[in-house]
Amino acid sequence: MAAELDMEQFVEFASILSSSVVAGLVAALVAFRSGERRIQIENITQERAKWRDKIRTIALEVHKAACASDKNRLAELHLQFAMNLNPTDNEDQAILFVIGALGDQDTREERLAEFSDRVALLLKHDWQRAKLEVKPWFLRWRAPKRICYERFRVSSAAERRPVEASHVPAG
Repeated sequence: MAAELDMEQFVEFASILSSSVVAGLVAALVAFRSGERRIQIENITQERAKWRDKIRTIALEVHKAACASDKNRLAELHLQFAMNLNPTDNEDQAILFVIGALGDQDTREERLAEFSDRVALLLKHDWQRAKLEVKPWFLRWRAPKRICYERFRVSSAAERRPVEASHVPAG
């Protein structure tokens, strides 16, 4: 009887001990993953912020070089942009095309406005992605889509259209 009682106590103790070990391992795994995720988020968001600042700086230099008609400087800046943009993204490649077209004096003003809009859309998209990445996985429903320039241009032109006299309320 005493041996039977000792065996029951041993089995009970072993099950409690194994439950504690499993709970401890799960807690350690969760802590490890949380710490790893926190470090990853910090590093990625910091690098993204540096990248956005770099793009802003280069964009300002492109504007200055275009206004000064400095084709050599524009070529250098085109290369800098090429090294910082996605070579397989059509919108990124369009930014490079616009930089290349800034040397033409006849279309410079329109191209500068287009360049500014395209870079703003790029930065907005990256900011949206950075905000999404810091959210927990269960709140990341879908990745933000980049607004293509043509759709942006059409929608912003519609917003800037002057109000017709027939739509102005009588005063």
